[in-house]
Amino acid sequence: MRILMLEDDTVLAELVGGYLSRHFRVDIVSELGDALAYIERYRYSVVLLDRNINGVDVGMSLIEKIKQRSSETGVIIISAYDAIAEKIAGLNLGADDYLDKPFDNAELLARVHALARRNQGTPHVEVGGLTCDMLGRSIRSAEEEIVLSRKENDLFFYLLSKQGQIISKDELLDALYVNPQNIASNTIDATVKNVRKKLPKGIIKTVKTRGYVIERG
Repeated sequence: MRILMLEDDTVLAELVGGYLSRHFRVDIVSELGDALAYIERYRYSVVLLDRNINGVDVGMSLIEKIKQRSSETGVIIISAYDAIAEKIAGLNLGADDYLDKPFDNAELLARVHALARRNQGTPHVEVGGLTCDMLGRSIRSAEEEIVLSRKENDLFFYLLSKQGQIISKDELLDALYVNPQNIASNTIDATVKNVRKKLPKGIIKTVKTRGYVIERG
């Protein structure tokens, strides 16, 4: 899972980003322009943002861009504005959650997980004769549970969450690995091959030169 954090407090960004990087791929920016560029380039599960960046309230403009890019991307405002009216204003801008500064990292992690699960959509998906639990990330055929390795599971459920969309190898590398630049591109091919061995034929399709897709039924 990939997260974007917009925070102009460099000490806080380093501390929180370092903590979250143990669990996710985290991009950290301190300027609105950089945040907009990252949103256009990558798909994020969750965006963490401080409304006040360098003295400017960036809330509305950034949240609108995030939701236009993908309605499935969750937004958590992390802000020193702790008045009820400010929280309501932030949520009315389109944010999904609001966390006051200072906060506990464990609480932030729990909220990120909860928001990502909530935005995954339908809890169970039927595909190719399989029943897939999007929250529990388990796969069952009519007879038994199908067990994948962690990376195989991550890849399969990422493709399933984007069902009907062609997903490139680069996007899969970004989604599955903390440091994708250090991972060989044929790693994705090998993982797909292993997943295909364990699933019914034809669930993951290859689109030549473009990537992989799990088609809608």
